[in-house]
Amino acid sequence: MAKAAAKEESKVVEMENKIEKMTKFLEENKIECFDIQKIEDEHHTTIFRSRMEVKGQLLPMALLMDDSVYMMLQVQIAPQVIDEAKLKVLAGAINNMNNNVRPFKFTVSERGDLMLNACITAENNTFNPALVNAIMGEAVKFMEAQYGNIMEAVWAK
Repeated sequence: MAKAAAKEESKVVEMENKIEKMTKFLEENKIECFDIQKIEDEHHTTIFRSRMEVKGQLLPMALLMDDSVYMMLQVQIAPQVIDEAKLKVLAGAINNMNNNVRPFKFTVSERGDLMLNACITAENNTFNPALVNAIMGEAVKFMEAQYGNIMEAVWAK
């Protein structure tokens, strides 16, 4: 029992170290567009929320960090527009994008949100906030280049 408690405490400390590294990076680089939300769950999740401007649209974006060795970048491209019928029509296009776009994957949430995701390694002792920032930059470039095509597929009849 004591071993399990010590392991859990170690995970929380590592998680806090990643959060501290990310927070310090944002402060040092004067990046002030994130709200930080700690979730009281079994994974000690912390969410860095912001927005990504693409083609004049502000897309909700979040960095989800927890006590695993991964973190997730999520961008909400189109909120609540993919119903079951639309998903059947879009499945081929989503699979095609996922097969051809290496760093990012597209998913549809249970609510019907079209999401862009990137899974990033975030092990505590090798966690690199500058890499996370670079991946966010690549996501912006990708979305700037592909947003019109993506939205055309979403709204196609």
